[in-house]
Amino acid sequence: MKKRHIFFWIVGIILFIICVFYLLRLSQRDDDFFLAETSETISETTETTSNRSNDQNVSIESTLKAFGENWLNFSDISERNEQVEEYMTEDAINNSQLDSDTTEDESTGNIKTIAQDIDHPQKYILVGEETTQGETKEIILEIDITGDPSPKISHFEFSHKE
Repeated sequence: MKKRHIFFWIVGIILFIICVFYLLRLSQRDDDFFLAETSETISETTETTSNRSNDQNVSIESTLKAFGENWLNFSDISERNEQVEEYMTEDAINNSQLDSDTTEDESTGNIKTIAQDIDHPQKYILVGEETTQGETKEIILEIDITGDPSPKISHFEFSHKE
């Protein structure tokens, strides 16, 4: 009877060791079954919740990109002001820095980054690069967007990065 118990103990220990090695080997695989299943579930959930707001986010992003590109690329200040006014509310036009008196005759540039403020979802920061009179500077545009179906800029400020 004792030999039988000892035999079962040894078989149990051997099976335990085999299971541990098998699980270790599974955990080192690149195509982890559990990870793939989890990420699929998350992406399906994200897809269903974000479909509603996806169209508005694309519209906001395209508005911000177009505004930034028009702000940075112009042949004179009055041309720039005319180009960007279509993206702004009346209050933003009246309270903006559009009528600023500068000596910039021509500018070229591009928007490098568009970031949304997590605490204030209607607030965005655009970072771009502007070349004026042979000098390249980084520019920062802080923009507030309306919550309307067709978003407009309700307030903005710009500054040069130092």
